[in-house]
Amino acid sequence: MSCPAFFWWECETLRHWIVPQLVGVASICLWLLWRDPDFDRRCLMALPELWRRHLLRIARIFIPGGAALLGWVAWSDEASLFDLPRQQPHQWLALMLLYPLGSVLAQELIFRVFVFHRYRRLFGADSGMVLASSVSFALAHFVLGNLLAPLLSFFGGLLFSLTYRKTRSFAVVALEHWVWGAWLFSVGLGRYFGGN
Repeated sequence: MSCPAFFWWECETLRHWIVPQLVGVASICLWLLWRDPDFDRRCLMALPELWRRHLLRIARIFIPGGAALLGWVAWSDEASLFDLPRQQPHQWLALMLLYPLGSVLAQELIFRVFVFHRYRRLFGADSGMVLASSVSFALAHFVLGNLLAPLLSFFGGLLFSLTYRKTRSFAVVALEHWVWGAWLFSVGLGRYFGGN
């Protein structure tokens, strides 16, 4: 409990250093995983056998979920709807390209690959592990200094954790994270996640 409280208290300072923090923690996690003889390194590169089916499942969830987010932003704050691509298209395009490299890959390495491997004995392989990964993902978003980011991150974390549990594929879960994150930044929720 003390880490999220610290993140919340120091969010004004910490939020300016989010990418270096993510890269640093992800590097440590990768180093620990690489040294662990029980870690199956194939999950970092390989696609699951039924990867097309998993991509279709991601699309089936994203289409109605993305539409619901769009409707919610249009209803609750119409002025911010697509504000970043409308007002700063070059910044939006740069964000779409750099977001997976500076954020998504690091977060998925930490909160899915590392947490699932390191804490599987503590939380088990099923719902306990999914919940632990989702909660840790949400708590880390307290650094952004608002309550919407951890709340949305919890539900996003559930989705990504379920995908990782099914696929054990870093590539598939990172793609899913990028799709949802890119949509959040595009549709007008980026200010809650430090994007605009």
